[in-house]
Amino acid sequence: MSDNPLMAPAPTHRNVRTLLWQGLWTAYEPLISGLRRIPLPTDVEISGGAFGITADLIDGSHLWIASTGDLPIEPAELTGFHVRRVHADNPTVDELVYDSTPDGPQAEHRNNVVPLLTAITTFVTERRLAPPVINLFSIRTAAVTETHRAQVMRGPDLFPSREEAVKEYGQLTHRMEHEAGWRLIYQTGGADWPVSVWNDLKGSIIIVFVADEGQAMS
Repeated sequence: MSDNPLMAPAPTHRNVRTLLWQGLWTAYEPLISGLRRIPLPTDVEISGGAFGITADLIDGSHLWIASTGDLPIEPAELTGFHVRRVHADNPTVDELVYDSTPDGPQAEHRNNVVPLLTAITTFVTERRLAPPVINLFSIRTAAVTETHRAQVMRGPDLFPSREEAVKEYGQLTHRMEHEAGWRLIYQTGGADWPVSVWNDLKGSIIIVFVADEGQAMS
């Protein structure tokens, strides 16, 4: 599996080059990274001196994350989080998602990011408002050449299902055996996670296997 967890892409607008935006992004990075792993496209909103965090939903609405007022520049000054689902073009969309400010229903959690992210994840999952994700698979090879150099390579294609990757694995190994002159010396994993070891007359050894490349936003 990929070592990199799925994250929504970071913003690319011109504000990202300003010190204020960068400072707020860094200050609230634990929350922002958690939102991006849901994965929700997340941004720091700076408008007329108002600061908040937005997380886009797939129906055109978004989450507005603030506090008793705007988010303070310093997270230590927070009095809890207040999260609403709103829509820029549809004022009828106005829904409380989470409120850990002193008078809110989740006040006991105050500035704790963990229950906040849990509540947001539950909210967007139940309503199917988060971008859909797919699992990706590839064919990988690990080779040791006749000059004793190691090479690890991923095939050029990523597949949206393990079954498709296994099918490509079968076609590739068939070509290796019948067209390229490789000799099968070991195989395991069955039809689910096949792994095979091959050698040739020059002394090269190659391992071919189906790899889980993690998830991506579809």
